Amino acid sequence: MFNIKKATVEDSETILRLAKGLFPELGHSLPVGDQQSLLFCKTILESGEYVVFLSNDAQGHSNGIITLSEGLSIYACGKFGVIREFYVIPEMRSTGIGKALLEKAKEFGRKKRWKRIEVTPPDKMKWPLTYKFYIREGFSEIGPRLKLESLNE
Repeated sequence: MFNIKKATVEDSETILRLAKGLFPELGHSLPVGDQQSLLFCKTILESGEYVVFLSNDAQGHSNGIITLSEGLSIYACGKFGVIREFYVIPEMRSTGIGKALLEKAKEFGRKKRWKRIEVTPPDKMKWPLTYKFYIREGFSEIGPRLKLESLNE
């Protein structure tokens, strides 16, 4: 059994711990140290520009996370949500936690009057179950994303 709650600043350490579980699986690392990442997490939660839903088991142990921010574009004809991090601890996958977290994100998006929610999934060849999850939940392909880093160098 699990329950989903909207995270608060007090949940920042838990959010960082779960996010740190996601990154190595995808071949990423935190760009800065834990303390800097924790401070940044608290700052963006306080701003309201970053929303997090946590899944906890009956004993209160966190086992999943979905994080959202808001985008705005002409192509979407308005505001939309972007899933930034989405992670369920490995031993709790395929138990319904991911689906429940996504449902909370959809509910939140409807309240915000978002036109859509977008996500950049991991490589579908390396992560076929994750990719199939998104398709099964109604997502459709809109193309790959690229990034340009080091803008301040």
